[in-house]
Amino acid sequence: MADFIDKAQHKAEELAGEAKEEAGRATDNDDLRSDGASDKVKANAHQAADKISDGSETVADMVSEGAHAARETVSQTADEAAVGASDALDTAKETASKIADTATTTASEAVDTVSDLADKAASNARQYDVHDAVETAKSPQFAVIAAAVVGAAVVTVVLRRRNRRRDIPQVLAQAPRAVRKLAEAARG
Repeated sequence: MADFIDKAQHKAEELAGEAKEEAGRATDNDDLRSDGASDKVKANAHQAADKISDGSETVADMVSEGAHAARETVSQTADEAAVGASDALDTAKETASKIADTATTTASEAVDTVSDLADKAASNARQYDVHDAVETAKSPQFAVIAAAVVGAAVVTVVLRRRNRRRDIPQVLAQAPRAVRKLAEAARG
């Protein structure tokens, strides 16, 4: 920025040039008048340069202030984005932790349930008397029941193949009843 002393000096040169020019006009001295006009033009050029210097400094200040404001805005936006990302990360961690806890609990419960079922099956297997099973399998009633079940299965397969395109819910519903009747007849 052109300082105050330079501006005052250039204004004084302009006034001195005007005075010379007027003195040359008043005395009909063309040399004095042209020197005054020349000094005046030179002073005006210096003043224009001062104004340009002041304007460019003002523009530079405005650009600097705009850049500073933009930098602040970008910094604030970046800070807000970082906070948002941090919050999202915390939420994701909490959700993952809850899912992991639930999965662990569910897996533990499943292991307990399977272990209980295995214990019950082992207990039932120990209680099962193999000798009674063999005797039951040798009995004539068992042979009749087995034959009835096999016969019902064969009838069901034959009927299903024969009546592929038709619904046969009545026949399928009657097959278990027929098997039961045969079993009851074999027992009685």
